[in-house]
Amino acid sequence: MGNSEQRLADALRSAADEVTTSPDAYRQVRARWRRKERRRRLVVAVLASAVVVTANGIALWALSDASPTQHVIFEDPARR
Repeated sequence: MGNSEQRLADALRSAADEVTTSPDAYRQVRARWRRKERRRRLVVAVLASAVVVTANGIALWALSDASPTQHVIFEDPARR
Protein backbone atom coordinates (compact mmCIF):
# COMPACT_ATOMS: atom_id res chain seq x y z
CA MET A 1 0.00 0.00 0.00
CA GLY A 2 1.18 3.48 -0.81
CA ASN A 3 1.59 6.23 1.72
CA SER A 4 -1.59 8.07 0.65
CA GLU A 5 -3.63 4.85 0.69
CA GLN A 6 -2.42 4.09 4.19
CA ARG A 7 -3.30 7.59 5.39
CA LEU A 8 -6.74 7.33 3.82
CA ALA A 9 -7.34 3.94 5.43
CA ASP A 10 -6.24 5.31 8.83
CA ALA A 11 -8.50 8.35 8.46
CA LEU A 12 -11.50 6.19 7.52
CA ARG A 13 -10.80 3.78 10.35
CA SER A 14 -10.59 6.59 12.91
CA ALA A 15 -13.80 8.14 11.55
CA ALA A 16 -15.56 4.77 11.76
CA ASP A 17 -14.40 4.29 15.34
CA GLU A 18 -16.09 7.57 16.35
CA VAL A 19 -19.49 6.53 14.99
CA THR A 20 -21.92 5.36 17.62
CA THR A 21 -25.16 3.62 16.85
CA SER A 22 -28.40 3.77 18.70
CA PRO A 23 -30.09 0.42 19.38
CA ASP A 24 -33.44 1.75 18.18
CA ALA A 25 -32.16 3.87 15.27
CA TYR A 26 -33.78 1.61 12.67
CA ARG A 27 -37.10 1.72 14.49
CA GLN A 28 -37.00 5.54 14.67
CA VAL A 29 -36.17 5.92 11.00
CA ARG A 30 -38.86 3.42 10.01
CA ALA A 31 -41.47 5.24 12.13
CA ARG A 32 -40.50 8.57 10.53
CA TRP A 33 -40.74 7.05 7.05
CA ARG A 34 -44.19 5.60 7.84
CA ARG A 35 -45.42 9.01 9.05
CA LYS A 36 -44.21 10.63 5.84
CA GLU A 37 -45.82 7.87 3.75
CA ARG A 38 -49.15 8.25 5.57
CA ARG A 39 -49.01 12.02 5.10
CA ARG A 40 -48.24 11.61 1.39
CA ARG A 41 -51.14 9.19 0.93
CA LEU A 42 -53.48 11.52 2.81
CA VAL A 43 -52.48 14.47 0.60
CA VAL A 44 -53.03 12.39 -2.55
CA ALA A 45 -56.44 11.24 -1.30
CA VAL A 46 -57.48 14.80 -0.45
CA LEU A 47 -56.35 16.10 -3.85
CA ALA A 48 -58.15 13.29 -5.68
CA SER A 49 -61.31 13.97 -3.69
CA ALA A 50 -61.04 17.68 -4.46
CA VAL A 51 -60.77 16.93 -8.18
CA VAL A 52 -63.83 14.65 -8.09
CA VAL A 53 -65.88 17.16 -6.07
CA THR A 54 -64.89 19.99 -8.41
CA ALA A 55 -65.76 17.97 -11.50
CA ASN A 56 -69.14 17.01 -10.01
CA GLY A 57 -69.82 20.61 -9.06
CA ILE A 58 -69.04 21.84 -12.56
CA ALA A 59 -71.23 19.11 -14.08
CA LEU A 60 -74.15 19.93 -11.79
CA TRP A 61 -73.75 23.65 -12.50
CA ALA A 62 -73.78 22.98 -16.25
CA LEU A 63 -76.82 20.71 -15.95
CA SER A 64 -78.70 23.22 -13.83
CA ASP A 65 -79.02 25.48 -16.90
CA ALA A 66 -81.12 22.85 -18.70
CA SER A 67 -84.82 23.42 -19.10
CA PRO A 68 -86.98 21.08 -17.02
CA THR A 69 -89.18 20.39 -20.05
CA GLN A 70 -86.26 19.53 -22.27
CA HIS A 71 -85.03 15.95 -21.88
CA VAL A 72 -81.97 16.33 -24.10
CA ILE A 73 -79.09 18.04 -22.36
CA PHE A 74 -77.07 18.68 -25.51
CA GLU A 75 -78.75 19.53 -28.78
CA ASP A 76 -76.61 19.90 -31.88
CA PRO A 77 -77.58 23.15 -33.65
CA ALA A 78 -76.50 21.66 -37.01
CA ARG A 79 -79.29 19.07 -36.81
CA ARG A 80 -82.08 21.67 -36.68
